[in-house]
Amino acid sequence: MRVRIGLMRHFPVTAGFPKGWRTSEELLAWLDSYDRGAVTIGEYDLGDIEWAACVASDLPRAQVTAETVFRGGEIELTSLLREGRFAAFGTGKLRLPVWLWEWVLRVAWMTGHRSQRAFREELRERVRVMAERLCAREEDTLVVSHAGVMLYLSEELRRRGFAGPKLGIAKHARVYLFERKG
Repeated sequence: MRVRIGLMRHFPVTAGFPKGWRTSEELLAWLDSYDRGAVTIGEYDLGDIEWAACVASDLPRAQVTAETVFRGGEIELTSLLREGRFAAFGTGKLRLPVWLWEWVLRVAWMTGHRSQRAFREELRERVRVMAERLCAREEDTLVVSHAGVMLYLSEELRRRGFAGPKLGIAKHARVYLFERKG
């Protein structure tokens, strides 16, 4: 039996990314407002598949997206699909350009820096649990989530025998198809 899983990133959030010079704490405050932000509903591509089930992050941007694109019944909302968080850096009132904070955060995340290690491991564990649940399904399932989660989840699905694309930063409202034959 062929099982398909479609990973979709939520619609774009109306609040733009911060600019200028910010402290680590200011970035966390912005992230909280981003999590509650409204989305711009637009075009979407379900890959010409009639999805039998839908699982979505319980954050508003993913929930609204799932409710807009999935018409096949109830949507399962879960915190397992929430985007990964990051810890504030102990830099006090140090202000850096946002682009530099992004770079610092990526390096800290990728290298397992102690300031971010617990958050990274918590995300990876959530992704493993979600992948296990998805692999147990026997119906085509649409998963509405966030770019970072999709990156890790796509790797985990491929590790478990699904064929699908290697993801970078996923585009909004587009399905990335993963398929397992068997």
